[in-house]
Amino acid sequence: MITVEDVADLIRRELRGKLAKDVTIDASTRLDDLGLSSLQVAEIVFTLEEDHGVEFDPARAADASTLGDLIALVDDTVTTGA
Repeated sequence: MITVEDVADLIRRELRGKLAKDVTIDASTRLDDLGLSSLQVAEIVFTLEEDHGVEFDPARAADASTLGDLIALVDDTVTTGA
């Protein structure tokens, strides 16, 4: 299982300190509200795939708009193996 904190850490690394420290990140946080570009979101998705040894459904990954969506994508893919 992946946690909000795991994905939040990836986001903070990807933004390289450009995210204010007082910004709260939770499952309902929209990725575009954090200032992530589509390339940065893709990098996070690729990192999650590599870390968990899976490949996500590209359409479903492209539809992920919140942290909760990404977490559900990882958990569903790891659980089902598809």
